[in-house]
Amino acid sequence: MKTHARVVIIGGGAMGVGLLYHLTKEGWNDVVLVEKGELTSGSTWHAAGLIPHFIGSLSMAKIHYYGSELYKTLEEETGQSTGWHGCGAIRLAVNQDQVDWFHYVKGVLDQVGAECHLLGPEEIREVHPLLNTDGVLMGAYTTGDG
Repeated sequence: MKTHARVVIIGGGAMGVGLLYHLTKEGWNDVVLVEKGELTSGSTWHAAGLIPHFIGSLSMAKIHYYGSELYKTLEEETGQSTGWHGCGAIRLAVNQDQVDWFHYVKGVLDQVGAECHLLGPEEIREVHPLLNTDGVLMGAYTTGDG
């Protein structure tokens, strides 16, 4: 059993495993992860596992974009299924404040490189024909959500 490591990560949830992954990708090899149960068996186990892109914070938008791109490559890199399903998402604006917010968030996402389309009610129905758009002013369609 190892008695010394340059880095000891406590907890094998999403954050701990993610930190271990990225440190080893950077070339660190004296790293140990300690988990009392199974990997991701704590609160990570209960998470919905969604990666939305519709975020107004530039820093968080960068993190979410990076995460969704990482999921697309992990299966090939590791040979392990991630269960990634990039289905996209539509958010609906029903008042002017929400429309203004959608324009703001689209500007943030444009800076990150995350795809976001602002749609009118007819375009929303083209993407999702079963969606009731009565009273909807605009939709924000983020194609990279999963």
